[in-house]
Amino acid sequence: MAQLATDSFRLDGKVALVTGSGRGIGAAIALALGQRGAKVVVNYAHSSGPANAVVSQIKAAGSEAVAIRADVSDVAQIVRLMDEAVAHFGKLDIVSSNSGVVSFGHLKDVTPEEFDRVFGINTRGQFFVAREAYKRLSVGGRIILTSSNTATVKGVPNHTVYSGSKGAIETFVKCMSIDCGDKKITVNGVAPGAIKTDMFKAVAREYIPDGAEYTEQMIDDVRPIHALLPFTSSF
Repeated sequence: MAQLATDSFRLDGKVALVTGSGRGIGAAIALALGQRGAKVVVNYAHSSGPANAVVSQIKAAGSEAVAIRADVSDVAQIVRLMDEAVAHFGKLDIVSSNSGVVSFGHLKDVTPEEFDRVFGINTRGQFFVAREAYKRLSVGGRIILTSSNTATVKGVPNHTVYSGSKGAIETFVKCMSIDCGDKKITVNGVAPGAIKTDMFKAVAREYIPDGAEYTEQMIDDVRPIHALLPFTSSF
């Protein structure tokens, strides 16, 4: 793992919650925050094994962590997740919303069920994670939402539903930044490109027609972005 120029940047005393952090980008973000001294809530939806492994890595790095199961497509579970996080660590300073699903399909083939599945997690889920985070974050806290470069750079064939679900995040960030100003909470968005994760590998062939225009990155390339955003952002 390459040393980062930001390795001296510390988050000691801060508490971070990362949704969808049992594996992939979310796991890398959670570990990066933990390595900088933050106490971390590792959220997962289904498999406890990978989430507990992330917790062990964070503890091995010298910080504290706990894994909490919650499906962010269910608002009641989001509320419980936030409440349990605060109950465990006493507060929240950073919430990074990373849960998401991918979807491919031509416009003519998209079913209402598939539309609802994708928007339920990628859009609705992130909205209510941010809403509940606002209610519990300390003054001056940070919210980070995850978009995608397919929502900001160019159109991708058979990717309308996914890209649309992420495009909404771009607007959320702009408007939520204003709404959250009364608590001095900053809201930022990150739009990753093609990152080597299990989810990307499973659908990589779908991107092949435009493959030359995507830069494949290692997960480590994303970690410093999320680790720095919480405290380099300004109003």
